[in-house]
Amino acid sequence: MTPRRVATGVLGVAVLLILAGAVGLITVRFGTYAIVLAVAVLAVGLASTDIGLIPVMAFPATLLMMRAGPVSVSDAVLAAATLPAVVLYNSQEAEDMRPLIWLGVIYQAALLPGLLLNPYGDNVQEWIHELFLILGSLVVGWVVGRRGQSATALNLYLFGCTIIAVSAIGMAFYMLGRSGTFGPAYLPFLHKNFIGNALAYALLMVFVRPDWIGWSKKLCIALILLYAGGIAASNSRQAILSVFVAIVILSLRSRQKGGGHGRLLLLALIPGVWYVGRTVYEQVQSGDPFNSVGQRLVWFVESVKIWQESPVFGVGMRWWYSERFNSHFQPPNAFLEMLTSTGVVGFVAFIVLCAGALWVVFRLDPRFGNIALAVMIARFCQGQLDLYWIAGNSAILWMVAGLAYGAQAREHHGAVGVDQQRPSSIGEQEAVALTGDDGQLDFSRTRSVVLRSRYRA
Repeated sequence: MTPRRVATGVLGVAVLLILAGAVGLITVRFGTYAIVLAVAVLAVGLASTDIGLIPVMAFPATLLMMRAGPVSVSDAVLAAATLPAVVLYNSQEAEDMRPLIWLGVIYQAALLPGLLLNPYGDNVQEWIHELFLILGSLVVGWVVGRRGQSATALNLYLFGCTIIAVSAIGMAFYMLGRSGTFGPAYLPFLHKNFIGNALAYALLMVFVRPDWIGWSKKLCIALILLYAGGIAASNSRQAILSVFVAIVILSLRSRQKGGGHGRLLLLALIPGVWYVGRTVYEQVQSGDPFNSVGQRLVWFVESVKIWQESPVFGVGMRWWYSERFNSHFQPPNAFLEMLTSTGVVGFVAFIVLCAGALWVVFRLDPRFGNIALAVMIARFCQGQLDLYWIAGNSAILWMVAGLAYGAQAREHHGAVGVDQQRPSSIGEQEAVALTGDDGQLDFSRTRSVVLRSRYRA
C-alpha cells in the first residue's frame, strides 16, 4: 500500500469522523435538523459519483416524516431529487406518460384562481408543494425507471417499510403485555395511519411482484405476511380497506392483463374488513363525538360550513393554519379538503386528476402498470377516510407511476436501442433467435430474451 493511499484513507476517515461528530452535535442542539444535514451530505456524495442516484433516494425518503423547519424531510429530498431528474428527463422517450403530465398541469392551473383570490403565504406554499408532489414525483419516478434503477429504489423503500413493520409489531406486543390491547402502534414521527398506509403500499408492491424487478415469490410471501402484521399492529382501518379494494380490482382483471390472482389473500383480508365495520358501527352507536368516527362527522359538518364561505374557488389551501376561522383542523377527506380549499373548480380538477390517472395507468401494459394501479387505488381510497395531501403518502403513488412508465421506456428504447450497442449482453444464439426468416428483427420474440440477458448482466 502506497503512502498516498494511506494518506487518502486517513483523510477519508477523518472527514467521516468530523461529519459524524457534527451530526451528533446538531442532533443534541437542534433535533431533526441533524437528519437534514445527514441527507444533505448523502446527496452531495451521491451527486459526486452519479447525479442520477439522487432521484433514487426520493423513494425511501417518503418514509421520513419528521419536519425540519417549514417542510418535512420527505419534501426536501423530493425537491432536491426533482432538479437532477428534470435534467435527465427525456420528453420524447416519455411520450407515453404525457397524459399524466397534462393531467397534473391542468390540475395545477385550475388552482391558480384560488391563489389570486386568497393571496397569503400558506396558499402559495401548498400550491408549490402539490406541484412537486405530482409533477416532480412523476419525473423523478420516470428517470429512476428509465435508468434501470427501479429495483434499487423499490428495494430501499421496502427496506424502510420492513423496519417500520418490525418496529410497529414490537410496539404492539409491548402494549399487549402492558395493557392487554394489541395496538394501535405509534412510532417516533410516524402516526399510526401513516404506518398503515406506507405498509399497505409495500404489501401491494410485493403482491403484484413485477417480473422486471426480480423479486422471488418466497420473499414476497414472507414480506406480505410481515407487512400485514404491521398494518394490524397500526390498527389503521383505512389501510386495511385500501388493500382490500386494490386487490379486489386487480383480481377482477383477466390473467392476460396481470390479474386473476389474489383470491386467497382476499379471503385472509375478510376478517380485517369485518373488524373495520364492527369498530365503526360501535363508535357510531356510542354517540361519543370525540372518538375517531364521531370527530370525523363533526369535522365533515364544519367543512361544509367553511366551503359555503366561498363555494366556487374556495377559501384557500391550508386555511386551517390561518386565523380566519375558529376551526383549526384539516378536513379528513380528500373531497372536502378540495371543496373547502379550492371550491368547486378545484374539486372538479381533482376528480379529473384522479379518474384520469387511474384510466391512463389502467391502459398501460399490465406488466408495468399493475404496480402503479395498485398503489394509486390504495391512496385514493385512503384519502376518503383521512388527510390526503401529506408528504410521502401523496408522492409515492406518482413516483411509482412514473417509475412504471420509465421502466417500460427502458425496455422499449434501452433494451432494443442501447443494448444493441452492447452485443456482449446477448449471446450469439439468442441474437439468432431474435431474427426472423427474412433476416429482420422479430419484435414478438424479443421480450423474454432481453429480460434474460438483462438479469445475467
